[in-house]
Amino acid sequence: MATSITKLKKQENIIGYLFASPWLFGLIVLGAFPILASFYISFTTYDMIGVPKFIGFENYRILFTNDNIFWQSLGNTLYHVVIAIPLGLLVGIILALLLNNKIKGMSIYRTLFYLPNVVSIVAMSLLWLWLFQPSFGLINEVLAPVYELFKMEPLRWHQDASTSKLTLILMGLWTAGGSMVIYLAQMQDIPTSLYESAEVDGANWFKKTLYITLPLMTPSIFFNLIMGLIGGFQVFTIAYIMTAGGPSRSTYYYAYYLFDKMMVDRSMGMASAMAWILLVIVLIITVIALRLNKYVVYLGEES
Repeated sequence: MATSITKLKKQENIIGYLFASPWLFGLIVLGAFPILASFYISFTTYDMIGVPKFIGFENYRILFTNDNIFWQSLGNTLYHVVIAIPLGLLVGIILALLLNNKIKGMSIYRTLFYLPNVVSIVAMSLLWLWLFQPSFGLINEVLAPVYELFKMEPLRWHQDASTSKLTLILMGLWTAGGSMVIYLAQMQDIPTSLYESAEVDGANWFKKTLYITLPLMTPSIFFNLIMGLIGGFQVFTIAYIMTAGGPSRSTYYYAYYLFDKMMVDRSMGMASAMAWILLVIVLIITVIALRLNKYVVYLGEES
C-alpha cells in the first residue's frame, strides 16, 4: 500500500513538473541565464561581436572614478526621482479624493483620468512634444496672458536646460490616473462606520481625511511609492523621444546613458556594469523603504 502511494506521488510530481516546464524554461533560459551572463560580462570588455575579455573591476573603476557623464546621468535621474515621485503621489491622492464622491457620472470622470495610462508612451511623448513647443504649442498659447502680465519671455520648456527636467516631470503627471485607481480601491474599502463615528464627534471633511482616510490609505501609498522608485530610476523613453537627452545633457538619464553604452558605443561590459550598479541602488533604496514600512504604514490592529 505504501509503495503504491509513493509511486502515485512520484507520478503527480512528474505531471506537475511537466505543466510547470514552460514557466521553468522561461525562468532559467530567458531570466536567470541572462542575469548571470550580464554579471559576468560586467567584468569584461565585450563589443557583442568578439569574445568577452575578462578585465576584473576595471569597468566599475572607470565609471566611478573616470566618467563624469556617469555621475551627471545619475544626478539627473535622482533629481527626477526626488521631484517626480512625491509630486505624482500627491496628484494621485488628490484625484482619488475628488473622484471618490458618489455623484452622477463619476464613473465617466474616473475613466477619463485613467485613459492616459492606456495610451502608448511614444504617442504620449509626441503629443506633449507639440503641446510644449515654445513657438506654437498650446501650453504657451494658454499662458500668453501670464507672460504679458509679468513681462516674461515665453518658456522654452524642453528646449531649455533649466526647465527641461521639470517639463518631463510635468508630462509624467498626465498618467497619475494609474495610482489614482489604486487609491480609489482602498478608499472604498474603508468602513463607513469610521466616518459616521467621526461625524458624531464633530469632525469635518478635512479632519476625516487627515485622521481616517490618509492613514488607512498608507498601504496603497507605500505600494505606489515602491513602484514609482523602481520605475523612476529607469526613465528613458520620454527623454529619448522628446529631448534626445538634451539640451546640454540636462535630461540625459541613467538608463539613457546605459542604452548609449550598449547600442552606440557597443560596450556591453560597461553597460552591464551600469545595470548592476542600478540594481544595487534600487535594491538599497527599496530595502530602506521596506524597513520604514512598519513605522509609516497602517497594517490594522494587532491581534
